[in-house]
Amino acid sequence: MILFGDDRSSSGRVQLGRTHAVQPATYVLLALIVLSGAMLRFWRVNFDQGLGSHPDERSTSCFYATQIHLPQSWDEFWDPHRSPLNPLWDLGNQKPRSFTYGHYPLYLGVAMGQLMHTLAPVAEKMGIDETTVALMQRADSACDALAVAGRLTIALHDIMTIVLLFLLGLSIYGQGAGLLAAAFYAFTAQAIQLSHFFAMDPASTTYTVLAVLGGVMMVQERSLRAAVITGIAAGLAIASKFSALPILAVPITA
Repeated sequence: MILFGDDRSSSGRVQLGRTHAVQPATYVLLALIVLSGAMLRFWRVNFDQGLGSHPDERSTSCFYATQIHLPQSWDEFWDPHRSPLNPLWDLGNQKPRSFTYGHYPLYLGVAMGQLMHTLAPVAEKMGIDETTVALMQRADSACDALAVAGRLTIALHDIMTIVLLFLLGLSIYGQGAGLLAAAFYAFTAQAIQLSHFFAMDPASTTYTVLAVLGGVMMVQERSLRAAVITGIAAGLAIASKFSALPILAVPITA
């Protein structure tokens, strides 16, 4: 069984167009890596018990996420001065305000809070502890609970990144490289730390890696599917954090 070998031509260059067969053992190892990474990212997601130790997270969850909700009409949706989806405008005081992060993870965090609120009665019937149920019940409005909802959203993104890095390594160098890439990221301390906050960097990383993977697919396949994946991923990376703008070079150069 060869896991750590790459596919190269006689000239030593990687054959991007080759199909890499994945052995059953690779799936088992990947599952263990992803499971370990998930445990590290979900472990004590409410570690500060609502203290709000991260200033950017505290600002996002308390001053912006609490005011985000669906508009009541299409007219309200399209009007930036009336839309409750616009974090750049203070609806109460009718004046602009600063929000330096991407909107997309903010919306996902709010949606996760709504989902937690909806599932609170189910959790109560299942015998989940009262503290967790109480947090879920207020996850649609309270900033401490919204912070936890955002952290869960970010942790899920970071787990996706582990899988995407495996696919990226697999598509270029083979399954051994894919497993190494996934394992290195799964156990990287900074990645684990950032996934415990409602911050936008891990989400931007997820879509940046997906855009690069899409770029590799564009080179390999020359297909519309690859171009669509790359374009959407690049857009979501920038929508998560504007500093990801250079990722637009991937679909252009691929």
